[in-house]
Amino acid sequence: MKLSWKVKNYLSWSRRALLILRTKGLEGFVSGEAEEPGDKKTSEWRTWSSTNSLIVAWLLNSLSPTIAATVETISTATEVWKTLSKLYSGEGNVMLIAETEERVGELRQGENSVMEYVAELQRLWADLDHYDPLDLPHADCIAAARKWIERRRVMQFLKGLNSEFEARRATLFHQPTLPALEDAIAAMAQEEVRLKLMKNNTTTPSHPAFIATDYKSRECFNCGEKGHLIRSCTAPRRNMRGRGRGYNRGGLRGGRGRGYSGGQRANVAVSEEGSSLATQEESKKRTESTGDKDHEDCSYGNFAHFVSTDEGEANGEEAWDWNQA
Repeated sequence: MKLSWKVKNYLSWSRRALLILRTKGLEGFVSGEAEEPGDKKTSEWRTWSSTNSLIVAWLLNSLSPTIAATVETISTATEVWKTLSKLYSGEGNVMLIAETEERVGELRQGENSVMEYVAELQRLWADLDHYDPLDLPHADCIAAARKWIERRRVMQFLKGLNSEFEARRATLFHQPTLPALEDAIAAMAQEEVRLKLMKNNTTTPSHPAFIATDYKSRECFNCGEKGHLIRSCTAPRRNMRGRGRGYNRGGLRGGRGRGYSGGQRANVAVSEEGSSLATQEESKKRTESTGDKDHEDCSYGNFAHFVSTDEGEANGEEAWDWNQA
């Protein structure tokens, strides 16, 4: 027989000890049923004495050294058992009853599995049954009281489960009658397996093709500082000529051809020689008045911005190229 003294709880220790003694048919030595023979000279007494000494030694070895020291002077197994029960069982102890009920009410599943949570609940319920045993005069009353207690324990069990079991828990609560405790535990254990399978089968979504730009790491083409783009830059605009297609990177959109500033659509038709020069002078004046240096000198000759109409007036509609205007 082997029972470790590392079992801290008396109730767990006593249950295991009785179970081991029953396997050998020796539980009567601790319950008092196996009485000591009166005549110590008979073989029956010698058999009883050897068996009793064996059980006492086994009980002492299964206790922690501190607790064993309190009962090692007792010679019979029955007295050892009774003394330990009085000291540590807590039967009828109101403070232990209140403490255990509070622990049951506060117990939640948390990071434990369903079965680990159930094991802790059942241990506390067993302690309550020991501290405050059900004592009724008739067997029918005891059976009815046990059903009432079981319904309360089903609700305690369901209440302490994690929120991921809410759908299954609501289904059980909406039934006309609550299931038995074993059925409720089995249902939640199956639900736990189903949730694990769903979690394992969930594939990681692929990364989107378009990702929002983080402007904090981008560098402004105008001022060279990070954290914004040129369209929101508050610094004075610098000359961006020669940088990519269309040197004015931050200007208005919609320009045609290379070197177009994106400002005015400055296509003008003149009918006299020299008018193009005058129009260029007016364009410069507008540029100086607005103060936009990026728009300076945006006309390179009169081949893209000016069309002379002093020749070929008769064929003007046929010769006009709308794509060049």
